[in-house]
Amino acid sequence: MSWAIRKKFRELLNREDGYEKKSWGSALTICLAYPNRYRTGMGNLGFQTVYKLLNRQSAVICERVFLPDPGDEASFSPGPLPLFSLESQRPLRDFDIVAFSLSFENDYPHILKILSLGGIPLLAGERTAGDALIIAGGICVTMNPEPLADFFDLFLIGEAEALLPDFLAALRHHRA
Repeated sequence: MSWAIRKKFRELLNREDGYEKKSWGSALTICLAYPNRYRTGMGNLGFQTVYKLLNRQSAVICERVFLPDPGDEASFSPGPLPLFSLESQRPLRDFDIVAFSLSFENDYPHILKILSLGGIPLLAGERTAGDALIIAGGICVTMNPEPLADFFDLFLIGEAEALLPDFLAALRHHRA
């Protein structure tokens, strides 16, 4: 069944304007996650803005992941195929960072589903240095990050346009 989902993802990309697909190498890899379906996530201007801002950075590869459609969820769990990104179709756990864009509290349960389907430990305290860093930003986090504190390693509070340059510079410094 994975071939059908992979084909579906390629068809989505073929209908899009402005998506980025970069070659993996030594760049910082970020999977930007929207905890809802593709259609809902792509209708979110904040999500699109962050995707564009991250991909403008030459040392960053940003890809996207969404909550699978109801008929597709069974393909990812409990089988051997973990949830993967739209662009390169790499598993979430292969990324340095999985960054959630959170606009609605009703999407909180979907965060756990995405992490679970991606084979990533749900609780921040259960993750090791080899796991992806799980971060979140968006209006929900800016208003009250506390309900999500056990599941995230880091929150970015405020406007992405102002925060991302310094955050990425700090990450590059830390990696060096």
